[in-house]
Amino acid sequence: MCTFKERGAIARTMGADSTAAGLTEEQAAVYDRQLRVWGVEAQRRLGASRILVAGLTGLAAEACKNVALAGVGAVVLYDDGAPAKDAAPGNFLAAAGLADVAGTPDAEGLTVAAATAATLREMNPFGEISILVGPSDLSGIDVAAVTGCDAVLVAGCPLAVAERINDTCREAGASFFHGECRATSANFFADLGPDFRYTVEKRSAEKEADAGAVDTAMSASFVTLREATRCGWKSLGDGREGGVRRVNKLCPAWLLAARFERTNGRRPTRADVQGMLAECGDLEKEHGVKPGWLKDSGSVEDYVNGIGSDGETVESESPAVAAVVGGILGQELLRSVTGKGEPVRNSFFFSVRNSQGTVENAGCPV
Repeated sequence: MCTFKERGAIARTMGADSTAAGLTEEQAAVYDRQLRVWGVEAQRRLGASRILVAGLTGLAAEACKNVALAGVGAVVLYDDGAPAKDAAPGNFLAAAGLADVAGTPDAEGLTVAAATAATLREMNPFGEISILVGPSDLSGIDVAAVTGCDAVLVAGCPLAVAERINDTCREAGASFFHGECRATSANFFADLGPDFRYTVEKRSAEKEADAGAVDTAMSASFVTLREATRCGWKSLGDGREGGVRRVNKLCPAWLLAARFERTNGRRPTRADVQGMLAECGDLEKEHGVKPGWLKDSGSVEDYVNGIGSDGETVESESPAVAAVVGGILGQELLRSVTGKGEPVRNSFFFSVRNSQGTVENAGCPV
């Protein structure tokens, strides 16, 4: 173990290294804890990164908060003109930005993106928080908009739009994230490209817990959202202990909802649940899983509607669920930029039904 004096010497050395790496003394002081966790080089990469966010739901707001506080260099918020007073219930950043100008002329015409940006600027004085104005169909997110970005997050948009933006990110070399949050469940998908390089910290079992750490280089291959949402249900169990039996059924419910959306040109609603369940028998047989594997799990209802604690079916985004999953999503955005730590490959699902969150592999090579 280090003595207090030795720790002080380490801190002074790290501060000197931070300054040499391009961080100011003030930045080194603010991000001291992070520098100890993932090092100066990762913090430097984070400070030089650029993240584009569209669809400012509660889930996206939570992710934005986390990346801003971590010291990301630039966050670009897509402004589709939605008024701040109509912000998603979980977007506390927009609510705070609107409250700051309440009763003033600035409150009139304030958009969700502008209100969110105002709060983020207070959280990250070292970063650049900017606005990209575009149509509500997100057509403004093209190759020109994505070029120069390290990661793009879209939330709450139609599947076809998300797939198009994912393809654009592949073309521009940016990581892509897509997130959704409902009343009792939430999920996100990540595509970090065909050859994502990262490092994991491994320690020697023969040494003390705080010594002997070595960064080991790793790589992982991801698939696009278009490929992931078309993967076979049985393949979800490949390469995992317990096989398909251990799969979080929210994942095949997501695949079923994607199938519905491609077929019908819209996202499913509560009125479509019984029809979707009626199809499950044939689809379970087609995908090689046992009868009732998805149909009897309750996950289709959770995914499409969300079941409230009082038994009533609800559809609105839950700020509490958004906070849980948004925190993890923010962490994955940071990993995509810093290359530190093993990333989620390639989707994450959480439900209050069992208060569990799981990583599921939808289509990536095992």
